[in-house]
Amino acid sequence: MLAFMSSFHTRAWADDDTTVTVRGSSSPGFTSRARIDDAAREVTDAASLVEPLPGVHVRRLGGDDGFATLSIRGSGANQVNVLLAGVPLTGGGDPALDLSTLPLWPGASARVYRSFAPASLGRGSLGGTLSLDPPSATAIPGTEVWAAGGSHGAARVRIGDIRPFDWGGGARIVTGLSASRADDAFDYFDPHTGLLVPRANNGHAQASALVSVVRPVAWSPSGESRGTARMTTIVQARRQDLPGTIDQPTPYDRLGSSRVLEALELSFPVKNGALTARAWGRRDTLDVSTFDRAAGRSIDDQSIVSAGGSADLRGRPRDDVTLDVRLDGSGERFAPESASGGPGAARTSIGVGADADWRALRSLTWSASGRADVWHDDAASGGATEAHPTGHVGVEAARGPFAVAVHGGAVARPASFLERFGDQGTFLANRDLKTESAWIVDAGVRADGRLGPARARAEIVGFATWASDLIAFVAQGAYGRLRATNIGAARIVGLEAIAEGKWGPADVRVVYTGLATRNEAACDVTLGTCERPPLPGRPDHDLVADAGATIGPARLRYGVDAVTGLRADLAGAVVVPARVLHFAGIRVDVPRVPGLRVALDVKNLFDLRTGTYDGALGPVERPIGDAYDYPLPGRTILASARYRTP
Repeated sequence: MLAFMSSFHTRAWADDDTTVTVRGSSSPGFTSRARIDDAAREVTDAASLVEPLPGVHVRRLGGDDGFATLSIRGSGANQVNVLLAGVPLTGGGDPALDLSTLPLWPGASARVYRSFAPASLGRGSLGGTLSLDPPSATAIPGTEVWAAGGSHGAARVRIGDIRPFDWGGGARIVTGLSASRADDAFDYFDPHTGLLVPRANNGHAQASALVSVVRPVAWSPSGESRGTARMTTIVQARRQDLPGTIDQPTPYDRLGSSRVLEALELSFPVKNGALTARAWGRRDTLDVSTFDRAAGRSIDDQSIVSAGGSADLRGRPRDDVTLDVRLDGSGERFAPESASGGPGAARTSIGVGADADWRALRSLTWSASGRADVWHDDAASGGATEAHPTGHVGVEAARGPFAVAVHGGAVARPASFLERFGDQGTFLANRDLKTESAWIVDAGVRADGRLGPARARAEIVGFATWASDLIAFVAQGAYGRLRATNIGAARIVGLEAIAEGKWGPADVRVVYTGLATRNEAACDVTLGTCERPPLPGRPDHDLVADAGATIGPARLRYGVDAVTGLRADLAGAVVVPARVLHFAGIRVDVPRVPGLRVALDVKNLFDLRTGTYDGALGPVERPIGDAYDYPLPGRTILASARYRTP
């Protein structure tokens, strides 16, 4: 399900032909929303939930539930902000989040802010924002169980429950449990032997739990002023095998991780609005176990502890104006337990932001959003303090079935601890790093309507990003140690297109993202001219298409994913082999058993395992993947069953 612009009420179609209404926050921008309940394909992990959204590219280094990172509109993975239940997961200690560590429960949803996020969401980002929300306590009470099993030893289960809680005043409690495991020992094409060989040491096991309690509270002795108290606790544990590349395998390496997250929110009404106070804390741990024949086994432990709070006032000073003002602050500490993990570091920050919407006419809305943030980084080797303003303005107009929107503004990302303070071996410190920043503009048009029994919706958005002071690691000295450096600028221009249609039992959905990137800091001199190479890791074309039909209690689906023009090197000369993968599935609402649905999904239907690229001596065959030497699996099958209490 997609939301075009957050100030509009956008319609989407569920499988049962009902209408779903999406209401966005203030300070509109181009956003996309995905829900497990509305997904055309079976959702196995957080990466598969957001993968079909416009502007989104998921880079996988293996199968489902394996290491995966997120790029939005050509951004780097370390430039995307990620929030879970409103709590930031990315920061100085962990700037690039592994999507496989994000938990899912029945009823979970994700919202992707493709460029500008509301200031009330917290400090912005250079490359978009992903906000993953657990099931809402205001949803219909009930219990849902989803269980699945399939290829490569995969087994998954998700359980969710929403029910009234005997705590007085209409309290509700949401509980969730999810777990998965797989060995992922799939066969891949070995370019050296020309044979299919198994991918070893590639499995995982994880479990996560959720408890969220929402309770109405009285803020006055008479009980007339009533607000809401919400407490959310999330606990996770994960073990991930680290196989290495196909040329340099690491058959004994492991990664263990855990996360504990707590959030408390109090909200109560004030004149023409509401005041919300929020406090949160989280603790992430990582245990990396590596093995070397000469040195034996070594274990690096590290932890990230962070906490923060905010006060948010939202209201209507006038009938045609919505204003949201927020003050927030946070602290983060990175603590390695071994010398090889680098120096410990800490970051404190404080910020103030505001979002404003003015509905000048019935069909015209002006918006503005701005933040001012100050942060201080501190480590044994020194510290740094920096301030940076960000913000954007926009205008949206709607007339009949058409809507048009234009936005423009500035975004930024401060350096991470590793970039600023280095470690004890490979990476050198650079405390003079500047914050990465960029100017972004985007514009789009949407049309939706009905023609007889058919309904259709289309959206097309163009965007451009001019980034400066980009941070990259550059080799220094005779030993080639890496030092983070502000290398210059980059330009990204792109197009997003979405088309959805429904006619009787049939429906279709197509999402396309095209990118044209330039590394302005590099120059390939050919015939006396300077050619700016494209940025690595960004595909030129990314297409996701699904077509389905509902026949009685059954739904049939066929899909295609295509990714082309993905560069692997800074010079842009090595192109990752293009791939076109096919998907198929069927799910059936079992007759006479209300609430029971069974499904069978097949990924990579034609078992594509190799692609070719142009080598110096001719075509070279390689395993398919988002990065060289990290193959993706061939055909996989997943059988699942879901039961919801009637």
